[in-house]
Amino acid sequence: MKYRSVFSLFLVFILLFTLTACKQEPAPSSSASEPESSSEVIDPNWPVEVRGETVAEAPSAVVSLSPALTELFFDMGYGDSIVAVSDYCDWPARVESLPDAGTAQKPDLEAISAAQPDVVVTHTQLSEQDLIALQQKNIPVIVLERARLPENLKDLYVDIARLMEGEEAGSEAGKSFYNLQMGRVEALKTRVDAKVRESGKKTSVSYLRLLDYTVATGDTFEGAMLEAVGFENEAGAYGNWTWPADLTSQYAPDYIFSDLSITMKMLEQNKNYKNLNATIHDLWGAYDFTAFERQGVRMFDILEEMVDLVYPAEPAGA
Repeated sequence: MKYRSVFSLFLVFILLFTLTACKQEPAPSSSASEPESSSEVIDPNWPVEVRGETVAEAPSAVVSLSPALTELFFDMGYGDSIVAVSDYCDWPARVESLPDAGTAQKPDLEAISAAQPDVVVTHTQLSEQDLIALQQKNIPVIVLERARLPENLKDLYVDIARLMEGEEAGSEAGKSFYNLQMGRVEALKTRVDAKVRESGKKTSVSYLRLLDYTVATGDTFEGAMLEAVGFENEAGAYGNWTWPADLTSQYAPDYIFSDLSITMKMLEQNKNYKNLNATIHDLWGAYDFTAFERQGVRMFDILEEMVDLVYPAEPAGA
């Protein structure tokens, strides 16, 4: 009897333990307790913020209200995205076939809307009224100002590339374009410095924009570019594009670089220039100085032409 009682109690105990275990909540699986991993891939390029405007994706249609930016877009390989241009855009020649969209001062809002741009780019601010009108059409406006100094070119080039290619790819593309062009400047400076060491004297030059004495002074981008390739800027000590009226007798550059609007005949007939050594000996060159205002590849081409004029390349085998 005792054996049966003990055995019965043991069976009751086993039954109670089993019922208690069945009522307990199952332990959560490891996959349920861990947060789900995200499959979303973060794009390192988009969106990108350029000069205060956020751009969600690569623009395929751009209206340029700046001749300088139009030229730079083509120089940097983004010309195919330009769908309308400023009334004053003239470079490269193919822009003449594109629709006109007015100017930054007076944009043609209907023409801009008809072009269906993803973005409008300009060198200068639009009026508040025009800016609001474009914002109401969901057309962002990005102001990419002209570089004030040679080193500011990097920011300009990088921001154009970031706008078109996104943050990471654009930053690399913009830096590459800057390094390529400034590498040309460094090569010219090395060449000029070598000539200076040979002669023992720096060649002074004057960037003559208008007659009389409207010249690139030391506070101008143009003057800084002349010095960047190793020239001595004749007007480097002065400012505001003005040679001092009381120092005209001291104006005597070794070479004169003038705008295309100024000819040698004009210099020879001008009382302030006809007796200069540069005029007498035809130490002069005329260039399209809009290239310096637009700050693209043509500007670096012209700098090379200037150095070639002052320091002609040695004949092969010399």
